[in-house]
Amino acid sequence: MIGIQGLEAATWEVYSESVKRGQKIGEASPYKLYESIVDAVRPKIKQGVKTILVASTDVKDYASFMSHVERHQGWLLKGWEVNKATFEHVPMAAMDERQIREIVKTSSFKKRLSAASSVDLRHVMEILEERLNDPNGIETLLFSLGEIESHIYGGGEAEYILVTDQFHERHRRRTHRLLQVVANRSTQTSIVPTDTAAGARLTQFGGLVCLIKTP
Repeated sequence: MIGIQGLEAATWEVYSESVKRGQKIGEASPYKLYESIVDAVRPKIKQGVKTILVASTDVKDYASFMSHVERHQGWLLKGWEVNKATFEHVPMAAMDERQIREIVKTSSFKKRLSAASSVDLRHVMEILEERLNDPNGIETLLFSLGEIESHIYGGGEAEYILVTDQFHERHRRRTHRLLQVVANRSTQTSIVPTDTAAGARLTQFGGLVCLIKTP
């Protein structure tokens, strides 16, 4: 999460209802401030963070920042395959720990985070379909738990792992370990409700899909 107020900003790592302080940023101009914000979040995005909430009580701060991103840091929005960030505005202040903790308690925050995450999942599902329809792309997909374990535990890299909640429940011990290992490598994962469109599609492949990294 990024908090913006005038020429100041604060970055936060949000894990469910816990938060970790990032950088506090202050600059002399909006341009320098926004560039510093991008520099601060760039490493996390490259590590796999794709959902970024921008908190500001003045929507103009959010609009100005997003306008800057579109003009000068378009790679954040366009990305490459799964490396694409999704931004959502939160109309609250997030400049100190008290404010950020108040935000994560609200139902609106959880809805916005869910909405942003849904956009990310839709994007990954689109990439999955593109790879399925490409003779070369299908070679970058793994569908069995055994294959994925061999790939990951053998040192192979993955871009994204998708698993339905039903599959996760049936193979809880193995999938929990697998998801923990790839999370430690900053690989994105999603446990998808089986009763959703994405879940139904994943069920057609057995309930588990791994998108391995392409050259």
